[in-house]
Amino acid sequence: MSFSGPNDELGVIEQLKKSVEAIVAKTGPSSKFSQDLVKRIGDMQSKLESLAETDRHQFLAEMKEKFQETIGRIEQRIVQHANIAQTYSSSIVTAVIFLLVSIFALFGYKLYKSLTEKELKKQEKLKSKQQKKAKKSN
Repeated sequence: MSFSGPNDELGVIEQLKKSVEAIVAKTGPSSKFSQDLVKRIGDMQSKLESLAETDRHQFLAEMKEKFQETIGRIEQRIVQHANIAQTYSSSIVTAVIFLLVSIFALFGYKLYKSLTEKELKKQEKLKSKQQKKAKKSN
């Protein structure tokens, strides 16, 4: 990978800044990781400005690939954390739904039991009335 001049250097720096801004937006500007990342980028930019032209090209060529790999790993970790958070949220929703269904099932069972007991008492009452009638008529 070769660079033709300062425009390419600025392009690499701009790409890096955009990537860092995206990472900071995902992790939050007050996170220690974001602050450390911004500080390191600033240190590298000042080092880049202090290098000679030939050294600058070589430094940019080496660092561009390393940055792309590092940013790729960071994005993978962010996606993994997002998936874990989504799974956690889904499990909480599932637990709440299970709890509500269990409560409805309990109240439904109690209502069914109560209604069947009332029906049995009615039938027993009716039988006892019929037996009293039968005894009176004999």
